[in-house]
Amino acid sequence: MPPSPRKRVKRSPTPATESEPETEFELEVDSEDEIATSSPFPPILPASKGFLALPPELTSQILSHFEEIRAEHILASNQYLGNWKSSSFGDSSTPEELLVRFDVLRTLSQLSRLSRLMFLPLYWERFQICLIPKPVGLWYHYLAESMERKCKGMLESPHLWPYIKIVTVSMTRHNSSKIIPQFVQIMGVFPNVHTLEVIPGRYMMIQSLKKYFTGNNFPSIQRLVLPTSAHDILRCCPKMREVTCTAGDGMQIVATLAHAGCPKLEILRGVSARSVLKKRLAKANPPLKCVRINGRFKEDLGTTTISTFSSFHSLQVIEIEAGESDKIDSVVQLTCDTLRKCAGPPESIFR
Repeated sequence: MPPSPRKRVKRSPTPATESEPETEFELEVDSEDEIATSSPFPPILPASKGFLALPPELTSQILSHFEEIRAEHILASNQYLGNWKSSSFGDSSTPEELLVRFDVLRTLSQLSRLSRLMFLPLYWERFQICLIPKPVGLWYHYLAESMERKCKGMLESPHLWPYIKIVTVSMTRHNSSKIIPQFVQIMGVFPNVHTLEVIPGRYMMIQSLKKYFTGNNFPSIQRLVLPTSAHDILRCCPKMREVTCTAGDGMQIVATLAHAGCPKLEILRGVSARSVLKKRLAKANPPLKCVRINGRFKEDLGTTTISTFSSFHSLQVIEIEAGESDKIDSVVQLTCDTLRKCAGPPESIFR
């Protein structure tokens, strides 16, 4: 009796699940920031159980418990993030604590192909060169070397560029002639970056910043947080909507805004409200909706100074930065009167 023919078992490709290991190829993305369709690997299916199967809202809630860099951290820092001007943040906002979120997201992005797809964009959402993991003797050496290394690595990783939304950086004079041009170069390749935050440094570096930033254009930047000494960066951001001064009285910031033009500026915080510069800014006619007066400068709280805001007809909110013990009742009334003179919408308020 002849032997029966062997039957071949037809194997169908098994779709990748959350347990498959990651590979370098899967980081390649096209201009739409999607995984390359030419990948030889099977498609990635959603997880059916475990942590990766949680709803995005719940995952976001879990991640929110890890300390994230906030605006108040930037405002309270000097030289680098974590070198607080005061101890008002407590132990929960040390540099080590702020690094935990980055460590968690990096680890999650390396678990599998699916986790990489989910958490790699979150890990790279903020490109930071401002945190020092532990006390170092020469902090500026550490930051300079970190910036050089990260800028070089980022220039060689175009698949990461679409993920960057926020850039937080501390600039130092150490090796600045080499490092700042690299930083300017990477700022020009991020297609989706909308926020630039610059930590105030020990040295002003006005000439260096002007030299290397002049002539560049970052059209996607809408929000800037920077010291007065970095005012030349404003000229590179024609579509800025929000500007916050972190150090100095902001005179050069206002002068730059008035000279370069700011057709989309809606929010201005942390600058001096001295009348001469305000009149110059009014000529630029930005659509200001909110300004914050720095209460540290008492001359900003006078009748003449505050009344100049009435020339901004779109103004809706005037914020006054003051301590709990400061008596500003008369200033509040003066501010309300100024807002009434503005030709803004009826819901104009003071806070």
